[in-house]
Amino acid sequence: MKADIILKKKEDAVSPVIGVMLMLVVTIVIAAVVAAFAGGLATETEATPITVLDADVYQKDSKLVLRSLSGDNLNAADTSIKVNSLEGAPLATGKLTVSGYLTPGMTDTITLTLSGSGIKAGEYVEVVVLYEGKHIVLSKEVLVKA
Repeated sequence: MKADIILKKKEDAVSPVIGVMLMLVVTIVIAAVVAAFAGGLATETEATPITVLDADVYQKDSKLVLRSLSGDNLNAADTSIKVNSLEGAPLATGKLTVSGYLTPGMTDTITLTLSGSGIKAGEYVEVVVLYEGKHIVLSKEVLVKA
């Protein structure tokens, strides 16, 4: 009789603990997957064009010559230009004059709208090309030519 009692150990507690742990793991994994998909849907963004540009600024007629050397096309309607002093003071603004897109190999001559003290030959300025008003495509220090 005593042998029967020794062989009948209770081990019922192991199965419910494993079951609860598995349910918790599955619930956490499902919550993580749902959160990942929900977060991805809320932040749809368009890629900023990647392009190589070169710019020259001319005091005469307040012109900026912008050349697209390679890379993506720039939508002219979404692209703006700012010319600042090296200290950050705004000197001029402009928009692309090409219709449609500025594509690699194209050159656009832009008439700048002056603000502040204007641009002077022999001084260095910063040319900033913005896409959709926020993405900087070009930020370059340029010597103003006569």
